[in-house]
Amino acid sequence: MEEPRIRPSVIAFLDQIRHVEDVASLEASFSKALWDLGFREWAYQVIRTDALPDEKPLILTTFSDAWYNHYIDNGYHRIDPVILNGPSQVTPFAWSAMSFGIEPSPDQRRLFAEAAEFGVGEGVGIPIHGARGALAMASMVSDHGANGLDRLMSTVGQDVHLISLAFHNHARELLALGRMGRTTVSLTPRERECLLWNAAGKSAWQTAQILGISERTVYFHLANVRAKMGVANVYHAVMKAIMEGMISP
Repeated sequence: MEEPRIRPSVIAFLDQIRHVEDVASLEASFSKALWDLGFREWAYQVIRTDALPDEKPLILTTFSDAWYNHYIDNGYHRIDPVILNGPSQVTPFAWSAMSFGIEPSPDQRRLFAEAAEFGVGEGVGIPIHGARGALAMASMVSDHGANGLDRLMSTVGQDVHLISLAFHNHARELLALGRMGRTTVSLTPRERECLLWNAAGKSAWQTAQILGISERTVYFHLANVRAKMGVANVYHAVMKAIMEGMISP
């Protein structure tokens, strides 16, 4: 029996990520590879069994900020069946399969209904079991509908699994212990102040009042921080800054 061939887009992705220097570039390459395979949005979440109850999860995603914020603000990461049950799986699965015949709770039903309203009603979960017991979940959605999604996965399932594992390995390398980038980042005193107050839970408006500057200037400094660190959002910048000892919230 002939061995399945790896698609050129997958080979291109595996070659590209050998040269990435930051998380933002890794995300861009992952998005391109998934788009070529038929998926329009994705999310990657690190699973931590020792996470504190109020601790935000590490999520890299192309889903809208509106859905991401809604998901986190409502604590859906703590009840999402894909996150709770996904790591126990070995192969990719449809999100709808994660109930395992168990009636979802009222909160989970609300999660499903609201996800559908945001355009993320059905998708694919990729369980990731990394080195030294590391766990993560990659998820992605397409425009093929439930039946079309099954057909798509029968064709590209192995490819999606492969690039998700590769993404995970490189994301861990870039995110771990201050290695989100391989160059030394230097922040100005004002950039550090804006980042520090963000880490303390202050909004841009509150930070502006504390520092005696405009809210627009706060956004300007935080945008510079993101650019320097090569990260997708301020949350990741805060995480990197803490790990590298730039700030101490």
